[in-house]
Amino acid sequence: MSERKFWNRIKNNRFCRWMLWFFGGILLIIMAIYLAVPSYSFADIEPFQGEFVYNPYSEINRINYFDFRSKSIENQGIKVYEYGYALTGTRYLCLGYEKKRIIDYPFLQSVHYKQFNIDKLNKITRLVAPAHPTKGFKQGQMTHLDHYRVMEALSLNDNSLYYWDIALSNGHRVNIIATTGDEFCADTVKYLTATIGENDAKSVFNSLETGNSYAVKYSGNLIEVPELQEVTFDNDTLKVSVSEKAKEIRFIGQNAIVKQRLNNVSEGFYHFEKDDTYIRAEIEFENGNTLYLNPLVRHEYQYFFDLNKAKIMKGRTYLMWTVYIIVVLALVRLFLTKHKNENSK
Repeated sequence: MSERKFWNRIKNNRFCRWMLWFFGGILLIIMAIYLAVPSYSFADIEPFQGEFVYNPYSEINRINYFDFRSKSIENQGIKVYEYGYALTGTRYLCLGYEKKRIIDYPFLQSVHYKQFNIDKLNKITRLVAPAHPTKGFKQGQMTHLDHYRVMEALSLNDNSLYYWDIALSNGHRVNIIATTGDEFCADTVKYLTATIGENDAKSVFNSLETGNSYAVKYSGNLIEVPELQEVTFDNDTLKVSVSEKAKEIRFIGQNAIVKQRLNNVSEGFYHFEKDDTYIRAEIEFENGNTLYLNPLVRHEYQYFFDLNKAKIMKGRTYLMWTVYIIVVLALVRLFLTKHKNENSK
């Protein structure tokens, strides 16, 4: 009885009725935004395989360093912003965007919502990178998410190297970028992305897309950071060389397992075994400066191409939308009927 009196008071109060309609409208908009997302089918989780090995590195003739979170990046003709408003902390770094995406899903986000965001961003952005993944993505989601080429695996407040290896271990060819931003102390460890080629936007994007690039962790002066000199693959042997002797060169493979360590060398060799799906190298120097190279991956065909591992299930999506529309219309009809009956009394 008391509940009925409470609701009658609200119904008879013009301000309360207005607030109910206002928040009810917002709720319907949020529901519509959520329900507009299609369902995806994700290919069976499979590591890289095949008799061929893709080496992303070509001749290393010029190295340029970029911080894609620095305000100065636009001076290079590259527009960058971070997309995402979700309470889950899910964010994406958009490199070379044409316009900003406004819509996001503020509350819970399943892998379908994140895949849909990646696909929508790809239409208006040159490169989409999951940003600081440990803060907004679940490890299981990284096994499925597809259609992105780069990942912000290293940044000032996040180390997502393991998330990078999860994606690679499940057959997603993803290249690393590292960022610092403008807010840091002079003695802070910093992160940059090194691209190989000319110092213009077209060459930078091509370097990131192909994997002809690497990430750098350093402290002190950038000029003191040793440079990558050579990455070759011949007769199942990977060769990596740098400009100075490294404290350790680590070759890392499937499931982030360190397959080989070499100490106090300026060049390292690794023989690709038959069970190696991918191999990436980390080159650490005595002062802690480290280079993180993109992976060499196995593939089945002579000409390398990326498989599409995330597809929209149109039939299931249309059925889901139909059910949602019927339910919403039924609820609206029920509400209007009840409101009409109460007014007629």
